[in-house]
Amino acid sequence: MSEPPPSAAAEDVAAALALAQRRFEATFLHAPVGIAHVGLDGRFLLVNPRFCEISGYDTETLIRTGFQQITHPDDLHADEALLARLNAGELPRYAMEKRYIRPDGAIIWINLTVAMVRDDDDRPELYVAVIEDLSDLRQASFEAVHDPLTGLLNRRGFACRAKDVLAHAAHARLCVSLLFLDLDGFKQLNDGQGHAAGDACLVDIAQLLKAQADAGDVVARIGGDEFLVLLADRDAPAVQVFGEDARLAIAAYGMGISGSFGLVTADTPDPADLDRLIACADDVMRAAKRAGKNQVRAAALM
Repeated sequence: MSEPPPSAAAEDVAAALALAQRRFEATFLHAPVGIAHVGLDGRFLLVNPRFCEISGYDTETLIRTGFQQITHPDDLHADEALLARLNAGELPRYAMEKRYIRPDGAIIWINLTVAMVRDDDDRPELYVAVIEDLSDLRQASFEAVHDPLTGLLNRRGFACRAKDVLAHAAHARLCVSLLFLDLDGFKQLNDGQGHAAGDACLVDIAQLLKAQADAGDVVARIGGDEFLVLLADRDAPAVQVFGEDARLAIAAYGMGISGSFGLVTADTPDPADLDRLIACADDVMRAAKRAGKNQVRAAALM
């Protein structure tokens, strides 16, 4: 016997399901953000083309791996901790900024939002992840506060970081010291050997200062051949040693380069005093230049 023709209601349901499937596929395939379905073990079940573009991996490679394999090791613990809270029902979803490691070793920043899908019995079934590429935004933010030649903080970036350091020092009742460096002989080098040699010198001096600085110090190039180093939580002898070591290292650089340093210490720092601290260190540096260059002069913030 032949089967009876489908009813109009059944046809309407089938058409609605087909329409919903087409719309899901269109959204999934053409979404401007990465989308992934992730198993409870962290393996990718389904990924869209945009996620492949962001991560740098093709679909087949992603399906064979899990998010753990492409997440930067320094971010994995935080991601897994939030995932555990999501599984426990403590969070409806979570969002975080983290890093992926692309196949070529490049590191990119993304914004990740994760929600859980539960089955009909309210048991965890899979995760839905939305991935947004933050590379351009991060790069723009970085460029806004960093010197493009040396990679050090610029004047704006230094001000932001330095105020945080000063606020912490004030709260903890710690003294801070500011070292203002102006290179001696740089104009002669730049004019005599060309801008390429001058740029290379500035990069080398920046690396020299970064190598001597501690993690809590703030190093910046604020323009031309002028650099600042904010030293936090060091006593007077340690600050003097830092300044003298920097002077000796720059003097050993050669090519007619040395440094005039102004060193100013604030016993009771205040974020509002930053401009005054810089101006005072600038004055002391100029006194070092007038006195013969290649020396460190020190003063207390008045």
